[in-house]
Amino acid sequence: MAQAFTVLQLTHFKKIGDNYHRLIWPARELARQAPHWRVINMLAEAEAHYDWAEKADLLVLSQSLDLDLLPVIERRRARGLKTLAEYADNFYEPPLTSTAAGHMSTPLSCQRYELVLEACDAIIVTGPGLRALIGAHFPDKEIHILENHYPETLPEFERRWRPPGESFVVGWGGSAGHVADVLAIMPVLGRVAAARPGLRVHLMGEQGLASHARIPPAQLSFRPWGDIDAYFRFLDGLDLGVVPLMDTPFNRCRSDVKAIEMISRGVLPLLPARLPYEALLQASGLEPYRDAADLEARILHYMDNPEALREDARRLYDYVRAHRVAPLRRERLELYRRMMPAHPATSDWPLPPGYHEVEGPRLQETPSGGILRRFADIGDDGALGEAVACLRRAVEENPAHPDLALRYLTLAARAGVPDWEARLEMAQARFPRDLRFPLLALRLCGEGSRKTRWAGLLERLAALPPAQRAFWEKEATTLMYHHLGRDPGLLEEARGLLALFPGSLPLMQRIALGHEARGEDGAALALFRELADARNLYERNRDYLSRVSAPWLNTWVEILEERLKQTSSRGGKTLEE
Repeated sequence: MAQAFTVLQLTHFKKIGDNYHRLIWPARELARQAPHWRVINMLAEAEAHYDWAEKADLLVLSQSLDLDLLPVIERRRARGLKTLAEYADNFYEPPLTSTAAGHMSTPLSCQRYELVLEACDAIIVTGPGLRALIGAHFPDKEIHILENHYPETLPEFERRWRPPGESFVVGWGGSAGHVADVLAIMPVLGRVAAARPGLRVHLMGEQGLASHARIPPAQLSFRPWGDIDAYFRFLDGLDLGVVPLMDTPFNRCRSDVKAIEMISRGVLPLLPARLPYEALLQASGLEPYRDAADLEARILHYMDNPEALREDARRLYDYVRAHRVAPLRRERLELYRRMMPAHPATSDWPLPPGYHEVEGPRLQETPSGGILRRFADIGDDGALGEAVACLRRAVEENPAHPDLALRYLTLAARAGVPDWEARLEMAQARFPRDLRFPLLALRLCGEGSRKTRWAGLLERLAALPPAQRAFWEKEATTLMYHHLGRDPGLLEEARGLLALFPGSLPLMQRIALGHEARGEDGAALALFRELADARNLYERNRDYLSRVSAPWLNTWVEILEERLKQTSSRGGKTLEE
């Protein structure tokens, strides 16, 4: 008799493509393939999710940052129950235009992701780029590629194919994270539109795309980004799709889902020579486009050769129809089955076998969040003692939670707990990439070790990628500002910190005054000139700087660098030249 196992996937129910492709559609298909199983997609913030996570036969965490699950995972492991982590993106370096940029990619968020990955028994990713990235961080972990597939069987090609009409429609649609990719090829689309009045360019995405499209208005159709059904309806109106993808760390970790979506609607996508599409191109036998001029040539070729358009679209469609539709694939079922215990952990479930989506009442705050909020502001000594005792218990129950450890150590030092220094050293070893701990040590240490500790912190900051280093700028420079004010002997370390953060003007002024106090007027003058120039520049551009965002400016840097790279590959010539 088939055993009624329970799969619990903790996720989010935002109606976006990633959630459909990675969680909703695969879970529905899994329930069809194993009808005796209970497959539950549960809101990650549901009040009951910790209790249900304890007893599920297989727990799957999607893009999880929840460190309160770490003790749950350990208790599950002790009972022979496995936990999988599923990640669909390079969370270290998201595009500047992505909603994940900023708070989701800080060093502290990355540390949370890594702690969850470290705790789980195996990891699921979407493609080879992400496997290589995560494998470099966790070389001993089992990592499985589960590709994105179209959720349903597909009809014969003839039932999907729509020959071009009087106008030939080229198009692209995508979320905010793809903005730089599509703007990088906009000059190509503009040139083809100018040369071929019968061409129509259809775009779906962020509103800003339309204002930067550089396509004659009569030849441009734009619609704002919508849900997955609206996106598929948009694709149904295309004759040819373009799938631009710049060579960035994030893009190398994408899946090939955008191509699968276009192909499933009978649309031929023009794919770049990029890692996410290598396997699809190799399997189908189609060639990628190599640069801007090649993309331009491909568009004109298919406009002039409708039979070639049809046959290449058929070739990709037939491949996807045979190999990339979910009902024909069993790899998720096989992986989950291999991860199951010998017998169900419990039959005590309020839901029958089948697929279920559970939101339930939402948790107002996590257990650790409640503790940290409760002891965020401690006044009298009596409250301090209670806070130290409570936080010590919390750290013992969840030793891999850096926020609990940090708050405990901060208050333990204040309370004079005898072993706080030893525990702080242990925490620095346990969380080697979390610079809050060496910064705390610098705040608490005596002057005798301060110079050595600053030298160590400078080495660690210098070794970080620029984006992650920038996260620590305010805290590090503010602390150095105060230390240098009390200890002029730190001037060289302060100069080293300013070299890492040359835009820290308060620190620059403190250093300039330090040089002046030493009688080093030349060094002080150079810094004061920089400060004066910065102040004058700000005064002249205050209104503009208050309106413009750094991600917007940096995205344009990426776009223009990509365009120049594409042009230089053909000696700076366009197709017409």
